[in-house]
Amino acid sequence: MEREWGTLTDVLGTRRFGVTAALVLALATAASVAASFDVVTGDAAVALDDLAQLATGLFATAACWWTARRARGPDRAWRVVMGFGMLGWSIGQSLWTWYQLVEERAVPSPSPADAGYLSIVPFAFVALLVIGSHRRSENPDALLDRRSSSARLVLLLDGLIVVGSLFLLTWTTSLGGLVQAGNPSTAAFLVAIAYPLTDLVLLVIVVVLSADRKIVLRPQLRLLGLGLVGLAASDSAFAYLVSIQAPEVPPLANAGFVIGPVLIALAALAPPAQHTAAPARTTKSWQWAYLLMPYVPLLVSTVLVLRRTLIGDLEPLDGVEIACGFTVFVAVILRQLTTIVDNTKLAALLRESEHTLAHQAHHDPLTGLANRSLFESRLESAMVAHHEAGIPFGLLFVDLDDFKSVNDLSGHAQGDAVLEQVARRLQQCIRDTDVVARLGGDEFGVLVKGVEEPEKVAFRILDALGEDISASVGVVVCADPDPEDTAQSVLKRADKAMYEAKRDGGRGLVIHP
Repeated sequence: MEREWGTLTDVLGTRRFGVTAALVLALATAASVAASFDVVTGDAAVALDDLAQLATGLFATAACWWTARRARGPDRAWRVVMGFGMLGWSIGQSLWTWYQLVEERAVPSPSPADAGYLSIVPFAFVALLVIGSHRRSENPDALLDRRSSSARLVLLLDGLIVVGSLFLLTWTTSLGGLVQAGNPSTAAFLVAIAYPLTDLVLLVIVVVLSADRKIVLRPQLRLLGLGLVGLAASDSAFAYLVSIQAPEVPPLANAGFVIGPVLIALAALAPPAQHTAAPARTTKSWQWAYLLMPYVPLLVSTVLVLRRTLIGDLEPLDGVEIACGFTVFVAVILRQLTTIVDNTKLAALLRESEHTLAHQAHHDPLTGLANRSLFESRLESAMVAHHEAGIPFGLLFVDLDDFKSVNDLSGHAQGDAVLEQVARRLQQCIRDTDVVARLGGDEFGVLVKGVEEPEKVAFRILDALGEDISASVGVVVCADPDPEDTAQSVLKRADKAMYEAKRDGGRGLVIHP
């Protein structure tokens, strides 16, 4: 019943969010349409456009901080950080609105408003990294709060490669000529390239994180990413209009400044999504897209630069293109080095894991001795060598006397301690070429090469066990090859000899012919 109530609450929360999202988006779209298509004209259109941007920015700030009160952990952290980012953006919009509506003059470039607008970048960057670090493990109920340091470095380098490649492509094809045509000052130049560059950084991070199917806050990531896309679209339109010295900025170009903050607010208001495993084919496609993503724009920009360098039909590379290309080159080298180091560490871990698994598959977990499977394999090999080359060997079957009473009276922990002690003493009685194994329970097997050694080892074992541990030992010596002998028949003979020793009162040995 509790689970059904929780499901019903989730459904109602999702429906309420859907209604809220539709209403808020409709209002934001209506404001942009009214200002853009002469529903409201003149100064009223400018005022409606500016105030709508300011209202949605403040709405996003309030939504982030209001919802952060009930959230916990990374879900709270990204909302708090993004709230500061939207507050800075809203301050920039307030300054812009003051210039246009109160002072009734053109906004200078650069201006304090640019500082406010650009202040969203570091906060959005941190918010995206927080969302990206909140990931699910293979177990849907377990959460990993952090990526490894190398994974974060690769993520950063991939973003740098893509951003640098796309910026180089944008600068070479359009932005460079437009900015240089305006002959800007140093400050104006930095502001002009700051908008497209920072937008590319944030959007690339969104794309990279979207390829990770284990991110917990996927609905929030999608809406936050769409909001940043809206802001980036209007930033690009505004930068283009400024670079060509357009007399005014049409309200339609500012639609992203209205709808973008609304989408960021909806990201904060969005209910958490239930985790469902992605199909294997979809996951594989995303993995390939993630692996290839940094190199597609790199390939395009490289071809363009080579074309300019070799053919020479365009102007020579300028300082921005050279610096950007060098940065991308260094990022690619560092990315490959990081990948090589990670692969080397992974290969070492795999080898260690294989060794550990192989050891666990053939050894007893309590005593560390060979298990029955490995012992029988070694016995088979000894039997083959005995038949083919006449190499003699001996087999000892050791069984503790009255071991059940130890478990019954002292408990299984004490029984395990006795087994571990017996294992250590048995190992002290054999040579490196011999094999000792725990066959099961309180039964141990010892494989000894030679004719005389098996009996000597048997007496050493009885002496090593001492008075505190009683054991019966059955011994079989395979001296002359017998075609009828098999590994199992020899093991049964040793087992039979051990039981004969038990019938004689225990704490002794019987050598079976």
